[in-house]
Amino acid sequence: MSEPAASQAMSQLETLLAVKLLDRTTRSVRISEAGAAFLIDAERLVEGMDHSITALRELATTGRGRVSIACLSSAVYRLLPPVLVEMKRCCPGIDIVFLDDNMRGILHKIDTGECDVAIVSEDPSVKWGLAIPLMDDTFQVVCRTDHPLAQRKKISGADLAIHELVLLRRGSGIRDLFDRIFEKSPHRLNVVHETTQVLTLLGLVDAGLGVTVLPSMLCPDPAHGLYAVLPLYKPSVSRRLGLIFAPGREPSTAARLLADVVHRTVLSTRLNAPAGVTKITGGSSL
Repeated sequence: MSEPAASQAMSQLETLLAVKLLDRTTRSVRISEAGAAFLIDAERLVEGMDHSITALRELATTGRGRVSIACLSSAVYRLLPPVLVEMKRCCPGIDIVFLDDNMRGILHKIDTGECDVAIVSEDPSVKWGLAIPLMDDTFQVVCRTDHPLAQRKKISGADLAIHELVLLRRGSGIRDLFDRIFEKSPHRLNVVHETTQVLTLLGLVDAGLGVTVLPSMLCPDPAHGLYAVLPLYKPSVSRRLGLIFAPGREPSTAARLLADVVHRTVLSTRLNAPAGVTKITGGSSL
């Protein structure tokens, strides 16, 4: 662009944004504080557009593409395998890299562009809302079949308070959500053991060291007869799972295709959702 054209474009941008992006004097032109802040997002937008164009050209010319998806570790086991099977069937030319992590790790990967799309738990403190809601996942009480609570049809917070609990360690998204809900209730819980691993947690339950509370997507199948899985109420705890895209850039064609397959798979009979999971049918596919 010529200097007059560039100057006019900058003036139009400043008028549109209602903020000075450049500090001008008769001797110099320097970027303003607001301009420096805007530059970071502007560069990200341009890089995102370049990434999308490159991915689209590759898909159009070769029929192949590459997309990365991050998923909460607590949803990987039940959710991702049927999605990957369907992607292999309908989009064999797209290579998929998937990463399992906790909420904090996934948000970092999304924010830095390390992954194109992610399955996360809705969180009001996170600046991005869910692009596509997928399911509501209620928490349930898990205990041994010979535990006194096993004969109940559902477990209240008051019932839970009189028994010893084993829970995931503080700092995990599941534990933090559980604690936030129970902090508003009058019940004081007796947590005797904490761990970072669900298998360890179930081992503690199996050893008779306490009962636990988990999202339905993580609960063992009660049909196996090893554990009783019972709804929790007063208070109830639930999380909403859904898809988000990397901010600041248009999702690539491959990312949109993958998101659409995730959405359709969740709504189909291929995903055998456990009791306590409600699929969200109101959202629309991309």
